[in-house]
Amino acid sequence: MRLWRRFLGLPPKYEQKPVENLTISVVVPAYNEERTIASTILSLKKQTRKINKIIVVDDCSNDRTGEIARGLGVTVLRPSKNQGTKAQAQNYALPYIDTDLMVTVDADTLLDSNAIERTLAYFSDPDMASVCGFVVPQKITTIWEKGRFIEYLFGLFIFKGAQRNLGVPLVCSGCFSVFRTDKMKKIGGFQPRTMAEDMDLTWEFLSRGEKVEFVSNAFCYPLDPPTFPIFIAQINRWYRSFFQNISIHKKDIFRNKKLAFFIYWYLLDGLLLPLILFFGLYYLTKGNISWALIWLLGLEFLFVAVPVLFQGWKINKFWLTLKSLPAYFIIRPVNIFVYYKSFFQEWVLKQKLTAWEKGH
Repeated sequence: MRLWRRFLGLPPKYEQKPVENLTISVVVPAYNEERTIASTILSLKKQTRKINKIIVVDDCSNDRTGEIARGLGVTVLRPSKNQGTKAQAQNYALPYIDTDLMVTVDADTLLDSNAIERTLAYFSDPDMASVCGFVVPQKITTIWEKGRFIEYLFGLFIFKGAQRNLGVPLVCSGCFSVFRTDKMKKIGGFQPRTMAEDMDLTWEFLSRGEKVEFVSNAFCYPLDPPTFPIFIAQINRWYRSFFQNISIHKKDIFRNKKLAFFIYWYLLDGLLLPLILFFGLYYLTKGNISWALIWLLGLEFLFVAVPVLFQGWKINKFWLTLKSLPAYFIIRPVNIFVYYKSFFQEWVLKQKLTAWEKGH
């Protein structure tokens, strides 16, 4: 029934229920974030729903991150040594949280003033473990930021929309997600076993039968990679973490057949679809590589442009979306190359990525 409501454009019933009087803590893991931490904290203080506690985990920064956070009146926790990953930094704050909900926000991310409030009605469902929002780059200036903007619009509108319709959003993004605290503590918090703790935790929840939701009107604005080297480092971490998580969850994800379907669909889509499309068009154009590439680009442009421009119009960024579209087709071959490289490093050479790369 829930699925039919979604296809008809109707919200699930629990979205219409009154919001409980839920208490809220926000955890902000931070390492050398003196340039952005104040803006992030101020965006939290402007939320339309009362936040009971804001905790900044100053993970042994060697700049003024902790000093700035304390000056803004929030709780600052500083471990005796650097925790190594964002997952472990967030876990450091877990014993200090006694509220109903725990929100995680990156130290370079801004939230719409109503972002947290728009997630709360979903927690009227006692089985709801986590809710995530819609991601839009904070800055959309360089080719890499523009390309990422289009990726977000396309991926969240098409792919995450499909996942949501079937009740299995694959990732509650680490830059902004809301968790039921007791479920988070029961599961043991974030695990440091991969370089994508958000994906790992989401799959763990879904494979255990817990519910996860994606809210398309709860907006957050992270800083995305502005340059080619930082862009490469970030997507390398994302893709290699995807393969790491499949290796870890390869058995338990089949407890949730819909989750397993999407994971292995995206695995095969990334590995095989570019080759199938290219060689199929190469055959149809009788061995003409130039025409095969033109057809490939043309088909992808139509497939991407229509839903992306519609989504851009919905969020009042139509012209920015139109101007950013060419950047997507610049970063697209880069993504494909890094995806194959990540597959080879993680699963063929068995060279597990263990170093965390920031996205800015």
